[in-house]
Amino acid sequence: MSKPDPDQDLARLESQIAALRDDIAHIVTTLGDLSQISAETLRASLIARAEALRQDGAARLADVGGSAEAKLADLTEHARRNPWQALALVGGVGLLLGLLWGRR
Repeated sequence: MSKPDPDQDLARLESQIAALRDDIAHIVTTLGDLSQISAETLRASLIARAEALRQDGAARLADVGGSAEAKLADLTEHARRNPWQALALVGGVGLLLGLLWGRR
């Protein structure tokens, strides 16, 4: 039987350690790239979602604004046709608010 050569075993062990270091360096680089890609993908997704929400909000605001303007026009027309009724309504609302705020 031949005796194992310690120098040869040491050389093999050093080459295996060097290979492991290279593999670990490659894994770290790959993970860094993946995290960068994931961050960029997430950022792009969030920007797209924010833009969609902004457009949806703008559309709803325009719709509500148009609806409010139409209601105001209807109310103004009703007040012009029935001024005494409008005056009584405003007076009643003013009286109720005065009573509510006067108690505090």
